[in-house]
Amino acid sequence: MKKILLTLAALFTSYTYADNELIEKATVLGILKKYSETVACSTNFEEQESLEPFLKNVYTVERDPDTGAATYYILWEGDMGCPGGSGTYSYFVSEVSRYSKNRPFLVQNNEAFGEGVAREVNPRFIESLKKVDTNKFTLISSEFAENDSNNFPSIKYEYIIQRKGQWAPWIVAKKNLIQ
Repeated sequence: MKKILLTLAALFTSYTYADNELIEKATVLGILKKYSETVACSTNFEEQESLEPFLKNVYTVERDPDTGAATYYILWEGDMGCPGGSGTYSYFVSEVSRYSKNRPFLVQNNEAFGEGVAREVNPRFIESLKKVDTNKFTLISSEFAENDSNNFPSIKYEYIIQRKGQWAPWIVAKKNLIQ
């Protein structure tokens, strides 16, 4: 009987943890959508009324259910600053976090992996972002060859972005040519 109760308690606890994380993901996505409305035009959020399809682009980086501290990275796209040019539309990986359950979630930046990674990866052509684990992501983006015209890069890479621990900086650990 004790084993059954312990098993049920463990299942309930893990279910509650996952449920709360999903609620937080929906919350931070809503916050980022509101933020994007104030800083960008033609965002991918304007395409649909529901935010549900975009939940797949919300990645938990750190989360402490005891303190409520949490960090999420969100991939989104739009025309930052609304200049409306042919090369101004881009993708962003924004960091949305809070320091405790008594504080609100805030958009911290639009270069979640840091300026070093931002210099190495062309954000205009990000095709996908996938979390491997807490300290490792893969990202696919394109770059321009010597004679490529604006908006038509011809070289595609898979980037392995990682860090050595929670407080270490993110780096591009590997860059693999795809095409």
